[in-house]
Amino acid sequence: MLEIAHLLKKYSFFTITVLCLCLIPKKGLTFKPGLSLSYGKGKPDHLQGYRIALQSFWPFITFQQSPLNLTGYWDISFAHWQTKPPIINQPHSIYILAISPFIRVQTRKHCVLAAQPYIEVGIGASLLSNNHLGHRNLGGQFAFQDLLGIGLHWGTAHLWSLSYHYLHYSNARLLPPNQGIDVKHLISVGYEFN
Repeated sequence: MLEIAHLLKKYSFFTITVLCLCLIPKKGLTFKPGLSLSYGKGKPDHLQGYRIALQSFWPFITFQQSPLNLTGYWDISFAHWQTKPPIINQPHSIYILAISPFIRVQTRKHCVLAAQPYIEVGIGASLLSNNHLGHRNLGGQFAFQDLLGIGLHWGTAHLWSLSYHYLHYSNARLLPPNQGIDVKHLISVGYEFN
Protein backbone atom coordinates (compact mmCIF):
# COMPACT_ATOMS: atom_id res chain seq x y z
CA MET A 1 0.00 0.00 0.00
CA LEU A 2 2.94 2.35 0.57
CA GLU A 3 3.88 1.90 -3.11
CA ILE A 4 0.40 3.02 -4.20
CA ALA A 5 0.44 6.03 -1.87
CA HIS A 6 3.87 7.01 -3.22
CA LEU A 7 2.62 6.75 -6.83
CA LEU A 8 -0.51 8.80 -6.10
CA LYS A 9 1.64 11.49 -4.49
CA LYS A 10 4.16 11.42 -7.34
CA TYR A 11 1.43 11.63 -9.98
CA SER A 12 -0.92 13.96 -8.11
CA PHE A 13 -1.92 15.83 -11.30
CA PHE A 14 -3.28 12.59 -12.79
CA THR A 15 -5.01 11.71 -9.49
CA ILE A 16 -6.63 15.16 -9.17
CA THR A 17 -7.78 15.06 -12.81
CA VAL A 18 -9.46 11.68 -12.36
CA LEU A 19 -11.16 12.80 -9.13
CA CYS A 20 -12.42 16.01 -10.78
CA LEU A 21 -13.88 14.06 -13.70
CA CYS A 22 -15.66 11.75 -11.25
CA LEU A 23 -17.15 14.75 -9.43
CA ILE A 24 -18.48 16.62 -12.47
CA PRO A 25 -22.12 17.49 -11.71
CA LYS A 26 -24.46 15.29 -13.70
CA LYS A 27 -27.44 17.66 -13.52
CA GLY A 28 -28.75 18.27 -17.01
CA LEU A 29 -26.68 15.46 -18.53
CA THR A 30 -28.14 12.11 -19.49
CA PHE A 31 -25.88 9.41 -18.13
CA LYS A 32 -26.99 5.84 -18.79
CA PRO A 33 -25.77 2.87 -16.71
CA GLY A 34 -24.52 -0.33 -18.29
CA LEU A 35 -23.10 -3.74 -17.46
CA SER A 36 -20.50 -5.78 -19.35
CA LEU A 37 -19.45 -9.42 -18.86
CA SER A 38 -16.24 -10.64 -20.50
CA TYR A 39 -14.18 -13.79 -20.92
CA GLY A 40 -10.59 -13.67 -22.15
CA LYS A 41 -7.40 -15.59 -22.90
CA GLY A 42 -3.83 -14.40 -23.24
CA LYS A 43 -0.32 -14.34 -21.77
CA PRO A 44 1.52 -15.28 -19.59
CA ASP A 45 1.26 -19.04 -19.23
CA HIS A 46 -2.08 -19.74 -20.96
CA LEU A 47 -3.85 -16.98 -19.05
CA GLN A 48 -7.63 -17.08 -18.89
CA GLY A 49 -10.33 -15.46 -16.81
CA TYR A 50 -13.23 -13.06 -16.65
CA ARG A 51 -13.98 -9.37 -16.25
CA ILE A 52 -17.16 -7.69 -14.94
CA ALA A 53 -17.66 -3.97 -15.55
CA LEU A 54 -20.17 -1.35 -14.49
CA GLN A 55 -20.43 1.53 -16.93
CA SER A 56 -21.83 5.04 -17.04
CA PHE A 57 -22.44 6.15 -20.64
CA TRP A 58 -22.14 9.78 -21.72
CA PRO A 59 -24.53 11.46 -24.17
CA PHE A 60 -23.85 11.13 -27.89
CA ILE A 61 -22.18 13.94 -29.77
CA THR A 62 -23.78 13.99 -33.20
CA PHE A 63 -22.00 15.41 -36.22
CA GLN A 64 -24.71 16.55 -38.62
CA GLN A 65 -22.77 15.91 -41.85
CA SER A 66 -20.99 12.77 -40.66
CA PRO A 67 -22.13 9.13 -40.66
CA LEU A 68 -20.49 8.76 -37.22
CA ASN A 69 -21.37 9.58 -33.62
CA LEU A 70 -18.92 10.12 -30.79
CA THR A 71 -19.63 8.97 -27.26
CA GLY A 72 -17.88 7.52 -24.26
CA TYR A 73 -18.32 6.09 -20.82
CA TRP A 74 -16.72 5.45 -17.45
CA ASP A 75 -15.87 1.81 -16.85
CA ILE A 76 -15.27 0.37 -13.36
CA SER A 77 -14.21 -3.25 -13.56
CA PHE A 78 -13.29 -6.27 -11.48
CA ALA A 79 -11.24 -8.99 -13.18
CA HIS A 80 -9.91 -12.38 -12.18
CA TRP A 81 -7.13 -13.93 -14.28
CA GLN A 82 -5.32 -17.21 -13.73
CA THR A 83 -2.58 -19.21 -15.41
CA LYS A 84 -2.93 -22.83 -16.50
CA PRO A 85 -1.13 -24.92 -15.39
CA PRO A 86 0.09 -23.09 -12.28
CA ILE A 87 3.85 -22.58 -11.90
CA ILE A 88 5.31 -23.97 -8.65
CA ASN A 89 6.02 -21.28 -6.02
CA GLN A 90 4.49 -18.53 -8.18
CA PRO A 91 1.02 -16.95 -7.88
CA HIS A 92 -1.24 -18.46 -10.54
CA SER A 93 -4.17 -16.12 -9.89
CA ILE A 94 -4.63 -12.34 -9.73
CA TYR A 95 -7.56 -9.99 -9.03
CA ILE A 96 -7.64 -6.54 -10.63
CA LEU A 97 -9.83 -3.54 -9.83
CA ALA A 98 -9.73 -0.80 -12.49
CA ILE A 99 -11.33 2.48 -13.54
CA SER A 100 -11.07 3.84 -17.05
CA PRO A 101 -12.69 6.40 -19.36
CA PHE A 102 -13.53 5.09 -22.85
CA ILE A 103 -14.03 6.95 -26.12
CA ARG A 104 -16.27 5.28 -28.72
CA VAL A 105 -16.86 6.15 -32.37
CA GLN A 106 -20.05 4.54 -33.69
CA THR A 107 -21.94 4.60 -36.99
CA ARG A 108 -25.25 6.47 -37.03
CA LYS A 109 -26.97 3.88 -39.25
CA HIS A 110 -27.34 0.13 -39.22
CA CYS A 111 -24.49 -1.24 -41.31
CA VAL A 112 -23.83 -4.85 -40.32
CA LEU A 113 -26.56 -7.43 -39.55
CA ALA A 114 -29.02 -4.69 -38.54
CA ALA A 115 -26.45 -3.43 -36.01
CA GLN A 116 -24.27 -0.37 -35.59
CA PRO A 117 -20.50 -1.10 -35.59
CA TYR A 118 -18.15 0.84 -33.34
CA ILE A 119 -14.52 1.15 -32.32
CA GLU A 120 -13.39 2.20 -28.86
CA VAL A 121 -10.30 2.84 -26.78
CA GLY A 122 -9.78 3.22 -23.04
CA ILE A 123 -6.81 3.95 -20.80
CA GLY A 124 -7.15 3.93 -17.03
CA ALA A 125 -5.66 2.93 -13.69
CA SER A 126 -5.81 -0.43 -11.96
CA LEU A 127 -4.94 -1.99 -8.61
CA LEU A 128 -3.52 -5.54 -8.66
CA SER A 129 -3.92 -8.06 -5.84
CA ASN A 130 -0.22 -9.05 -6.12
CA ASN A 131 2.84 -8.13 -8.18
CA HIS A 132 3.57 -11.57 -9.69
CA LEU A 133 1.56 -13.79 -12.03
CA GLY A 134 3.00 -17.05 -13.29
CA HIS A 135 6.61 -16.42 -14.27
CA ARG A 136 6.09 -12.65 -14.72
CA ASN A 137 7.13 -9.97 -12.25
CA LEU A 138 4.67 -7.11 -12.68
CA GLY A 139 6.84 -4.69 -10.68
CA GLY A 140 4.15 -3.50 -8.28
CA GLN A 141 0.47 -3.45 -7.52
CA PHE A 142 -0.33 -0.41 -9.66
CA ALA A 143 -0.78 -0.72 -13.43
CA PHE A 144 -2.37 1.09 -16.32
CA GLN A 145 -5.22 -0.71 -18.06
CA ASP A 146 -5.30 -0.24 -21.85
CA LEU A 147 -8.13 -1.57 -24.02
CA LEU A 148 -8.72 -1.35 -27.75
CA GLY A 149 -11.80 -2.94 -29.25
CA ILE A 150 -14.41 -3.26 -31.96
CA GLY A 151 -18.04 -4.17 -31.51
CA LEU A 152 -21.64 -4.16 -32.64
CA HIS A 153 -24.62 -2.42 -31.02
CA TRP A 154 -27.93 -4.14 -31.75
CA GLY A 155 -31.55 -4.46 -30.64
CA THR A 156 -34.53 -2.21 -31.27
CA ALA A 157 -33.26 0.36 -28.78
CA HIS A 158 -29.55 -0.48 -29.31
CA LEU A 159 -29.14 -1.62 -25.73
CA TRP A 160 -27.12 -4.80 -26.41
CA SER A 161 -23.51 -4.96 -27.56
CA LEU A 162 -21.04 -7.67 -28.54
CA SER A 163 -17.35 -6.72 -28.67
CA TYR A 164 -13.82 -8.01 -29.09
CA HIS A 165 -10.96 -6.29 -27.23
CA TYR A 166 -7.25 -6.45 -26.69
CA LEU A 167 -6.49 -5.73 -23.01
CA HIS A 168 -3.09 -4.89 -21.54
CA TYR A 169 -1.96 -4.20 -17.97
CA SER A 170 1.46 -2.66 -17.29
CA ASN A 171 2.95 0.13 -15.20
CA ALA A 172 4.75 2.02 -18.03
CA ARG A 173 8.13 1.30 -16.39
CA LEU A 174 7.21 3.24 -13.25
CA LEU A 175 7.89 0.14 -11.13
CA PRO A 176 10.47 -2.03 -12.92
CA PRO A 177 10.49 -4.77 -14.05
CA ASN A 178 7.46 -4.09 -16.21
CA GLN A 179 6.57 -7.48 -17.71
CA GLY A 180 2.79 -6.87 -17.86
CA ILE A 181 -0.26 -8.97 -18.65
CA ASP A 182 -1.74 -9.36 -22.16
CA VAL A 183 -5.32 -10.53 -22.67
CA LYS A 184 -5.25 -10.92 -26.45
CA HIS A 185 -8.77 -12.27 -26.91
CA LEU A 186 -11.41 -10.59 -24.72
CA ILE A 187 -15.02 -11.25 -25.77
CA SER A 188 -17.66 -9.09 -24.06
CA VAL A 189 -21.45 -8.92 -23.96
CA GLY A 190 -22.88 -5.64 -22.72
CA TYR A 191 -26.26 -4.15 -21.85
CA GLU A 192 -27.20 -0.48 -21.38
CA PHE A 193 -30.10 0.18 -19.02
CA ASN A 194 -32.76 2.77 -19.81
